[in-house]
Amino acid sequence: MTAPDVSAASVPDPALTAEIVHGTRLAVQQLHDEHPGPFCVYALATSGEALRPYLIVTPDDATRWDLPDSPFAVYGDEHLAGLEELFTARGDLFDMSAELAQAEYDLRLASMEAALRALDADGLFGAGDARADVLLLVTTMPPDETGAESARRLNPASPLLAAWLDEAAEVGSAER
Repeated sequence: MTAPDVSAASVPDPALTAEIVHGTRLAVQQLHDEHPGPFCVYALATSGEALRPYLIVTPDDATRWDLPDSPFAVYGDEHLAGLEELFTARGDLFDMSAELAQAEYDLRLASMEAALRALDADGLFGAGDARADVLLLVTTMPPDETGAESARRLNPASPLLAAWLDEAAEVGSAER
């Protein structure tokens, strides 16, 4: 499957978004209770098939862009594991027509993005200067250009976002 175009017009599923919010909130609260931080990236990551997401958080240090090797990769997964059943019930993208698979893929990533946006609005990732020091991402593993598009929508323009786009985003230089 080629990397789908996740546009700003993708509409999230409210029920799916609510479940992602719930699991992600519990996982992030667990992280904050167990580790003092500071943290740099909070990412909901999925496969190229848009299977259920998992949380990856990176420390604010030299390894901040290294999502897969973060000590907080797949953190609090017991809180997100319940999403497996919901995502499975939505169907396998490979069993759908190309058009339906694209729409479902877009919906799943849009729901993950909407969940992070809702949690951000609740202040889960900090406020003011504290929020400016973190980056929110919805990304696939392996990463593709959809992560950069999502990062631009989820985060205010900042030196941190610019650094991530320059150093870690999977986009061509013409897209930066």
